[in-house]
Amino acid sequence: MQSLEQALKRIVYRVIAKLLSPPPVSPAHIPVESFRRILIVRQHDQLGDLLIATPAIRALRMRFPKAHLAIVVREYTAPMMKNNPNVDEVIVFYERLQRWNLHRVKTFLRAVRANGGYDCAIVLNTVSRSLSSDMIALLSKAKYIVGSDHLRHDPFSTERIYSVIAHRSPEQKTEIERNLDIVRALGADETNFEYDLIPTSEERSKAENIVLSLRLPKGKLNAGMHFGALDPTRCFPLHKLAQVIDLMIERFGMNIILITGPNEIERRAFLLDHVHYKVFSAPVMPLRVMAAFVNHLQLFLCNDTGTLHIAASQKVPTVSFHAMNDPAIWKPPHPRHIAVRADDALITSISIEQVMDAIERAIAGRK
Repeated sequence: MQSLEQALKRIVYRVIAKLLSPPPVSPAHIPVESFRRILIVRQHDQLGDLLIATPAIRALRMRFPKAHLAIVVREYTAPMMKNNPNVDEVIVFYERLQRWNLHRVKTFLRAVRANGGYDCAIVLNTVSRSLSSDMIALLSKAKYIVGSDHLRHDPFSTERIYSVIAHRSPEQKTEIERNLDIVRALGADETNFEYDLIPTSEERSKAENIVLSLRLPKGKLNAGMHFGALDPTRCFPLHKLAQVIDLMIERFGMNIILITGPNEIERRAFLLDHVHYKVFSAPVMPLRVMAAFVNHLQLFLCNDTGTLHIAASQKVPTVSFHAMNDPAIWKPPHPRHIAVRADDALITSISIEQVMDAIERAIAGRK
């Protein structure tokens, strides 16, 4: 069944590419100075992937300060682009079919084809390649479509969608740099790898009210802890985490604040049943309010998931638990973010001693 699906995709890809694809061109011959409208397509990946791409988006803004920059993102990740100074327009792509209706289809098509289309579409496909992302780029009527050369829908033919090829280096790089490699085809670059996620004043006010409602004891370090992930193989075992919480309170006298997603209530109850000291529980918060809330913390512990990158966007020191995904590639690169990973890359093999050592180093790094 999967092979049939892949074969059908290749057929669709060839037909549409033949009808809509712009002609190939060397990056050296792109009239970048004439670009007034640029579309960024990043709707295929998760929340963390989008934040990882923000340095590349910032690089585009610096390279094209007067251009209209629009970005296509999935519904779940769209809030991450709100209030971003480098983006003029956020276009939402609904990933579930039942979320679409005739009005939304018309609105989406108008957005990606507005004002006669875009001068350039950039598909940030560093991990996997999405046929829907490519179709969005084609629908934009962009004169130039930029994408990486390492992924192809049809491995037996030449590239048919991307008219401007960004070469992928064989050397190991962080995902931030992989995104930058794509926009470098247009002469955009950035050396600052910090993420862009700026809470609004209203979101900061809501977060501050939540902090006040917790009545945290003064004079102690506030350590936030998020313990969930969609993939259970990325979740540090709760019974070990309960022991870590006890040790953090015993050794450092910290205020521990549990940060919970809407599907993690039972996991929080388990933790509360297994720790021996008082901990605090923040209410379930919208993602952007949670980002503002994190600003009130001095340390953040979490699994290798989107919340890690939200905390990193607020420049809060983190200790994160990693499994199969190599932290050298995926972890926020600043030294204030410390990754913990077992030699066998299994989340269950991470020891309590490893975690406590990382916490001590994180605390020492604040001084």
